[in-house]
Amino acid sequence: MWKILMGYLIGDAISKSPVGRFVRPALKLFALGVLIAGLIYAYVVFKAVYERSQAPHVHAHSTH
Repeated sequence: MWKILMGYLIGDAISKSPVGRFVRPALKLFALGVLIAGLIYAYVVFKAVYERSQAPHVHAHSTH
């Protein structure tokens, strides 16, 4: 598996195989999907951390 991935990065292993013209776009699409999913996950986590670090808007105790 690592040989194929390193060959993909170098460009020789997959392009010489007959299946290479289907594998290379599939790997690019998969990598793009992983990147987008990672960005969405990071956005959600940072938003949750930001919201938890804000001061509460409703006071827990009332002095009335």
